[in-house]
Amino acid sequence: MASTSVYADIAEQVAGGNATVESVISDPAADPHSYEASPADAAAVTGADLVVYNGAGYDSFVDRALENAPDVPVVRAVDEYERVVGETIAEHGHDDDHGAEDDHGAEHGHDDDHGAEDDHGAEDGHDDSHDGHDHASDTNEHVWFSLPTAAAVAERVAEELATIDEENAEEYRENADRFADSLAPLETELDAIHDRGHFPYAQTERVGAHLFDAAHMVDLTPRGFLASIEDDTDPSAADLSAMLDLMGEREVAFLAFNTQTETTVTARVRDAAESADVAVVDLTETLPEGTDYTTWMTGIVDSLSSALDGATPVADGGH
Repeated sequence: MASTSVYADIAEQVAGGNATVESVISDPAADPHSYEASPADAAAVTGADLVVYNGAGYDSFVDRALENAPDVPVVRAVDEYERVVGETIAEHGHDDDHGAEDDHGAEHGHDDDHGAEDDHGAEDGHDDSHDGHDHASDTNEHVWFSLPTAAAVAERVAEELATIDEENAEEYRENADRFADSLAPLETELDAIHDRGHFPYAQTERVGAHLFDAAHMVDLTPRGFLASIEDDTDPSAADLSAMLDLMGEREVAFLAFNTQTETTVTARVRDAAESADVAVVDLTETLPEGTDYTTWMTGIVDSLSSALDGATPVADGGH
């Protein structure tokens, strides 16, 4: 069992024809943050041979079900993120106090005048360790947008299945390797963006930020705006005005837009972006119908590259 179609697809690519993989959330329009699992969902989770889910409070219905089944093997994507990236995703719910996030400069390392960005490359030598790049990833549980994490999830699923079904262990490992290889061209494309400089963007939610972090992009979204959207409250007039100004003055190369949780406020921001000819990169939190993880991510990265055609980085960072 997987919590969402994203993790179900990764598990299915590893399992091949040797296992039945089901997803608790299969509706591409469903919002996992607010999903209420049925008793049948909980029973499916506790009765599974292996459970694959995100963790860190994102799909907390799985944690609640597993309270009654502590011996069920699990693969938690946030654990794999910590293993390969070296950062821990804070366990939280979506009604947490976001006060710290309102301090734009302190949490994200970006002053309001963006002077820090102008020095970005000098600070860290621009190596792959992301030293000097504070993206507040500990607050972003959407780790399936981290390509190394997706590959690590596949690897861990392969090892768990190899333990359950030793006869097909080598097949599982080969399938996981094949999945990781399918992501390599996307990482190359992100590296090419990274090499061009630091491009500014805004987002209606921190859904795809791990992907943007891989290309060392600069998030100019007002922290208060993000906090209010994540808390399902209206942003302050000042935060909304600042967000609309980013669009109207074309201060960002693109707007990352979560189509799955569109509100009146986020739709207004999108309208402002489109009116100003700012590119919009659409994102979802579950797989669009009829596609797989690699195809989905390829489309997003391609859209990202297209959005940056002719865009100017805020600093070249010595590239």
